[in-house]
Amino acid sequence: MGGSAERSRGEIALSTTVESLSEEDGALKVFDVSLVPADPPEEQLYRHRPDMLHSARELLRRWDVMFTLAERDIRAQYKQAVLGVAWALLVPLVSLAILTVLVSHVKGFNGGGQVPFILWTYVGLLAWGLFGGAIGGGTNSLVSNKALMAKSHFPRECFPMSQILESAFTSMIAVIPLLILLGVEGFAPKVTSVWAPLYLAVEIPFTLGLVFLVSSVIVTMRDLQQIVPILMPFLMLITVLKPLSVEQHHVLVAKFITGWFRPVYCVLNPMAPVLSNFRASILLGFGPQWDLLVPAIVGSFLYLVGGYVVFKRLEVNFADLT
Repeated sequence: MGGSAERSRGEIALSTTVESLSEEDGALKVFDVSLVPADPPEEQLYRHRPDMLHSARELLRRWDVMFTLAERDIRAQYKQAVLGVAWALLVPLVSLAILTVLVSHVKGFNGGGQVPFILWTYVGLLAWGLFGGAIGGGTNSLVSNKALMAKSHFPRECFPMSQILESAFTSMIAVIPLLILLGVEGFAPKVTSVWAPLYLAVEIPFTLGLVFLVSSVIVTMRDLQQIVPILMPFLMLITVLKPLSVEQHHVLVAKFITGWFRPVYCVLNPMAPVLSNFRASILLGFGPQWDLLVPAIVGSFLYLVGGYVVFKRLEVNFADLT
């Protein structure tokens, strides 16, 4: 009894001391730990207000991390493969063969018109490869690197951006078959090919914004991991085989994408005018088709800004991975 009463008096004295300290200098506060919620209120979960300029500066400051992650993934992808980097050459060629067989059974499809079909298609696949490869790897980049995310403190944007660098590396290697095909067909690229970097400057921000958007949403909506691989082949067929074109070979598409809907379509799908401009400059000798390219630039910028804002807003959810 004596010990119990003494212990109670000690607890009361300690509580009184803590409360007095809290009242005097505000250094200590007395509260019930059990009342602290395990998670933030659900209505506040998506109200994260990041400092976008600070985030962008921090990302630029850690650009070296992106190259390190890209190098790691490239080494891991080809290290255990028997053919190694040669797979970067085979994949677009296999896609070309599949599309060639597919189109050969489509009645009335005249392909590239005055340009050999094989070149017309491969240039489209080459431009699409950068986008498709980045989407394929970048959308799952956060989920697949959850262990590294738990141990690192660099910007999370580095993970999807490293996948774009990896896709760019693969696309550079895929240029080799194009040079071979040009020689086999006896077809020289036009001088207007010098416009190609401009079209890349439109494609890359669009790709980056879409990767930011989808990779951040996938963290909480894992169903997208199954949906994206299903959608990408359809988007490739629509964009590569039925693009906008200065010659407008495809009558149905030419009738559909006219008038007010034409620039809207270019904003929604910047890859269509990008592919059209790549082909027109490299194979046909045309300069930039500004009526198509300007809406694509607007769309690319909107995707980049919108995707990055959503990524930073949903960044608070990435802790669920760890």
